[in-house]
Amino acid sequence: MPVFLPRRLFVGFLLASVRLTAAVDLVDAPAADAFPLVSAGQTAVFILPADAPAVVRIAARDFAADVERVTGVRPAMADTPPVDAAIPRVHIALDPALADRWEAFQLSATPTELTVAGADPRALAYGLYELSRRIGVSPWQWWADVPVAPRNELHLSIGTEPVDAPAVKYRGIFLNDEGWGLVPWAAKTHAPDADNLGPETYARIFELLLRLRANSIWPAMHPGTTPFHRMPGNAATADRYAVVVGSSHAEPMLRNNVGEWTQDPHLYNYVDHPDIVLKYWEDRVAERTSGESLFTLGMRGIHDSGMVGADTQAERLATWEKIFADQRDLLARHLGDGDPTNVAQIFVPYKEVLPDYDAGLQVPDDVTIVWPDDNFGYMRRYATPAERERAGGLGVYYHLSYLGSPMAWLWVDSMPTALIWSEMTRAYEQGARTVWIGNVGDLKNTELATEFFLDLAWHADRTSPDAAQRYLHDRAARDFGANPADAIASIWRRHQHLAMARKPEHLSWNLPRQPYQPTALTDAEIAERLTAYTLLAADVARSARALPDDAQGAFFQLVAFPALSASAANHHYFAAELARRFRARGNPSAAGTAWEESVNATDRIEKLNTHYNETVADGKWRRIVMPLGLPPGSWPSFRLPPIPPLDDEAALRLQPAPEPAVAWEQTAPPTDARPGDFIERGGVVSIIPAHFTDQRPQAEGAAWQIVPGLGRSGSAVTILPSTAPITDDDAPRLSYRFHVFTGGNATVHVRLLPTFPIDATPGAALRLAIALDDGAPIAAAVTVGFDPGSAAWKERVLTNATATTVTLPAPLAPGWHTLHLVGVDAGVVVDKIVIDLGGLTPSYDGPPETRLP
Repeated sequence: MPVFLPRRLFVGFLLASVRLTAAVDLVDAPAADAFPLVSAGQTAVFILPADAPAVVRIAARDFAADVERVTGVRPAMADTPPVDAAIPRVHIALDPALADRWEAFQLSATPTELTVAGADPRALAYGLYELSRRIGVSPWQWWADVPVAPRNELHLSIGTEPVDAPAVKYRGIFLNDEGWGLVPWAAKTHAPDADNLGPETYARIFELLLRLRANSIWPAMHPGTTPFHRMPGNAATADRYAVVVGSSHAEPMLRNNVGEWTQDPHLYNYVDHPDIVLKYWEDRVAERTSGESLFTLGMRGIHDSGMVGADTQAERLATWEKIFADQRDLLARHLGDGDPTNVAQIFVPYKEVLPDYDAGLQVPDDVTIVWPDDNFGYMRRYATPAERERAGGLGVYYHLSYLGSPMAWLWVDSMPTALIWSEMTRAYEQGARTVWIGNVGDLKNTELATEFFLDLAWHADRTSPDAAQRYLHDRAARDFGANPADAIASIWRRHQHLAMARKPEHLSWNLPRQPYQPTALTDAEIAERLTAYTLLAADVARSARALPDDAQGAFFQLVAFPALSASAANHHYFAAELARRFRARGNPSAAGTAWEESVNATDRIEKLNTHYNETVADGKWRRIVMPLGLPPGSWPSFRLPPIPPLDDEAALRLQPAPEPAVAWEQTAPPTDARPGDFIERGGVVSIIPAHFTDQRPQAEGAAWQIVPGLGRSGSAVTILPSTAPITDDDAPRLSYRFHVFTGGNATVHVRLLPTFPIDATPGAALRLAIALDDGAPIAAAVTVGFDPGSAAWKERVLTNATATTVTLPAPLAPGWHTLHLVGVDAGVVVDKIVIDLGGLTPSYDGPPETRLP
């Protein structure tokens, strides 16, 4: 019997879906030069030696089940290849030529043999699941009930593909805030025998990770969740699926402090009680002798809070460095054969830890430093040149969902894929290539963002600015078919775009536990926003009607629920705002109509939740969506923003005076105007930066590039690659030809995304420059809002915007001019430019663009 060695492991198998340059792909009709995976009711032979690694056996089993889902025929498995060489078979082979390429695999096919070659067992699993995609089985077939299109036969084109390998070594998810949906669903619906997140649920999660080409997990760890390592079978299940087990930024040494620290909380203090804490860590290290682990070093409080016992920064630095030494000694003695560098380790300078790291904390060179975002999708820190040379490399801890200040956002999947692309591509360019962990909340409501984040982690070394928008279309086509793909991708794009201006969880202009404040939107902006959501909801209904019955469940989960929930939340909030405005203006009839619309929107949300929990997939997802009726004062209270009653006189006094109608001056353009020129209207020239009339890249390669789908404008610009040096005499620039009628003093307002500087120097700013006609560039910078927790930062992340202003040194003469956007820092993302000659009034989103069609 063959053995599983760096030779050939025989297994019969097939293929699946999306690849940019697929040589081994599904063909519609049998052909002499195609591989017959299923033909005339017969399948290729699946040969699987008994000593194959568990993850390969699992992937083989799943692939065989996927073949049956598509064709109704389940391949048989044997442990030896057929004697007859003409019988089609699939080989799964560890390839010595790939041994030095982490998780690399290669697919090839001849008329009688399909081969999956891999560097290691996990690579072979990725190759098998890739074949599942190509025969039409979505990675979300189970987790979102995505239907499978039936076929009588499966034939694969022949050829040999290039080797496929990940750009990032460790790619995974952090299950967080799971108590709102994942735990109630798992404990009461999916696997009630475990009464929590047990091996049956984690097996489903691990299968999904492998189908998404991920390899790592930070397990769920909130109060009410049984700690991962305390639930019998969890760790063993991770080992069978070859999933690398880590722990969050607040949980050193694979310990779940919330559930596992049972002693007096005051003893969790390394300054005063190091022996007690060290023994607590050592017990877990000694247990974790099988499988792969990624150990988080350092120490914070018991649950996502600051370290106790060290009161000053100097004391904290000294304590952390002592902790590093002691933790690494444990790893060396128990797992590393005396050498701590044999064990994978990370350090995450999250929240209050980052300033201490920047103050000089010495982290061992082989430890991966994992930079955090600011909890709202903007990377807080990039590496210095010296840090990019670290032996342990760098990584990212990134939020696709968040519970915390200033407002939570973990209701619906609204994270713009273009923002993920922009921030994570920059992080990758700046050296974060060892670990990417995405906080996915309870997973079930972040499906779109989760897959894109993990897919980008695989492809970050071969991507482009349009990747995020292509993903939306390709994902829609894969899961729902080519015909509805355009319409579904459009729904996702518009849902993300509207949420970029204000997430549905953030529809409150006062922070939690602060006095009510009315929205900053004008009546016209409210009307525009609600109209956009009404049209979005209509398109959701239209798309649903066009889909077959077996696709309705998946469509509801992935498309309808997030879009319709966001639409209803906006109607609930803004209709109530309008009702109070109408009441304050003495129009009780209009106020009553608007208030009724708000109440009806609340009812729509209740019905959406009930449908998800009770009806979709015949109750499979019961309890996966939290109810609206959270107790008063509970956290998060983001479902529906608390709005004062219509008769609240104090709230009414906060309402603005009746608004005058905004009359945009429609002056005829000059006769020499060209399409794409910008024309002054009402004292304002309004520009979306992607609509430039000319551009000049830098000779070294740096250039302003459009990122489709990014920003509140939907097509922001940034400088790529972010590693290219920018020189003053050759800076990349974009140019905008515009005409003013009356001229005069002018101020240029530049709206940017609230990114952080690439420069890690304390006090660094986001810098750019503006030039007019042939004049010298005028420097501008954003210098505030980089301290999470500050009032400026809170405003930045809730509106996804920040701004800088340039006053032009001389009055603008009537006639034609050219405004130049000049690059200074690569981390700048420009979303809108407004030239104000005295007509700009305070507005939530600024005036509409004044570009000629």
